[in-house]
Amino acid sequence: MTGIAGGASDAVLVTFGLYLLVLVGIGLWSSRLLDTVGDYVIGGRRVGPVVTGFSERASEMSGWLTLGVPADAYGTGIMAFFNGLGMIPADLAAWSGIAKRLRKYSEIVRAVTLPTFFETRLRDDTGTVKGVSAVVLIIFEGGYVGAQIVAAGTLLQVLTGIDMWIGIVVGGVIVVGYTFLGGYFAVAWSDYFQGAIILAAFAILPILAFGSYGSPFEGAAAVDSSFTDITAGMTGWAAVFGIISYAAIGLGVPGNPHIMVRFMGIDRVRNVRLAALVAQLFMFVAYIGAALVGIYALVAFSGTEFGNTDTVMPRLTLELFPSAIAGIILAAALAAMMSSADSQLLVATSAVVEDVYHGYFGRQATETQLVRYSRYVTLGLGGASIAFAYLARETPIYDLVLNYAWGGLGAAIGPTLIATLWWRGLTREGAVSSMIVGATTMLLWPQWPRILGDATMASIESSSPFLHGLLTVYGLFPAFILSALTMIVVSLLTTPPGEEHLDEDFAVMHKPLSAVLGDRDSAGDSPPMATDGGLPQPKAITEADAIRDHVRDSNYWTDGTRDGTPDDGEVGE
Repeated sequence: MTGIAGGASDAVLVTFGLYLLVLVGIGLWSSRLLDTVGDYVIGGRRVGPVVTGFSERASEMSGWLTLGVPADAYGTGIMAFFNGLGMIPADLAAWSGIAKRLRKYSEIVRAVTLPTFFETRLRDDTGTVKGVSAVVLIIFEGGYVGAQIVAAGTLLQVLTGIDMWIGIVVGGVIVVGYTFLGGYFAVAWSDYFQGAIILAAFAILPILAFGSYGSPFEGAAAVDSSFTDITAGMTGWAAVFGIISYAAIGLGVPGNPHIMVRFMGIDRVRNVRLAALVAQLFMFVAYIGAALVGIYALVAFSGTEFGNTDTVMPRLTLELFPSAIAGIILAAALAAMMSSADSQLLVATSAVVEDVYHGYFGRQATETQLVRYSRYVTLGLGGASIAFAYLARETPIYDLVLNYAWGGLGAAIGPTLIATLWWRGLTREGAVSSMIVGATTMLLWPQWPRILGDATMASIESSSPFLHGLLTVYGLFPAFILSALTMIVVSLLTTPPGEEHLDEDFAVMHKPLSAVLGDRDSAGDSPPMATDGGLPQPKAITEADAIRDHVRDSNYWTDGTRDGTPDDGEVGE
């Protein structure tokens, strides 16, 4: 079998090999920094704003962005620019309304994972909230990893001509390997490195394509006028629900833990603004560039039949660049897949080790044991994800990510995360029911055409365009709404945690982190909420636990001030 790279295959493989060596080096360097499970899961909260901003975006901008969005633009034209319609404002809202609160409150309760954060925030001593949220994360994050491995296998197959299963195994081994070695540090720093490649690729590729083909819009209009129609030729309810589908993609941001863990892991609260700016600039360039790549592919390959439109990005790259440079650009596509897969694998690992094993079965486990078990689980989940990738290898990457990973996490986790930070009335029962309804709805909604059949769907389309549009809208839209409504109704019918706990929780949200920690240290109080393992006198779970006894000497949380008063950059909200 011959890859589309032809004579470029050798250059591509050389570039890929060098890239792999860099990743291994990052993993080996990062492995020296691991002392606690908090280090492995969130980097001990020592990751700076620029790395965090790049990492937050790179972890989300997966094979869905580098291969899927260009494929979407190749099929719909300029309507693909709507992929950023929901994502850009949603990510900005998350940085503005979630990042600081989650960073501060997760520090106070000493939670390094979202399930533990939910449990401590809701004072759930039954383990239900932690158990249900951990299962949701394991299922959907594991599927997410599999989707990225499919994307990596697709890229390697079309470039080199190797069998798909070989590409899947190679891509899976790379992700599992450096996540196994370095945990969050390896993930965050490799995301920084990979994010720079992605940013450069999607900025340069459209510029070079313009030099070769001129305006993409004139060329696309010459192929088919619908490609320059903002609704891709759709009218009425079909157009409305089409736009809603794109906008609804943004609803997944607060529910995807591989993004939220970036907020938990940033070094200082005051650095959130800079990290947000980096992330937004990254997002704007990447989304615009990815859509332009797909539109230029329309111009370049007009009349060409592709069995798999996910290949249009590598095909255009090979069309425009010499072999060696094309290998570097295509490493950007691989980088996006790896940066998402490693983050998602780490979140799934933390759900198993911290939330299930440490929370229920191994409460006396030492930090050394937990880090070792985390690595074992990373290997096990990685193997399962590789197997899933093999089974799902025929599914389009765009659909695989949105329908079975991103959407499931957004619908199941998103409403609960927002409510824990902003709504005093949230209850344990409301959170659990919301997760179940959101996950179930998201899994069901894309299946309506299969459930009802083509004939029935055609009949509905002709008789009720509104109902047909609703049944075919992106499932995260109805799933998020139903999940949020369920959470609200059930919470109103049940009893939230005690007022004294809620007062303390929400007071934390409005205080500078340094002031809260200083008050607690001065009073000699221990955190009133159980740490991840529930030990009466737990060993350090995060870096701050180890530092807290020496905070006056280290000036770590006071950012260099002498009297413990926060500077102007860290005044709470």
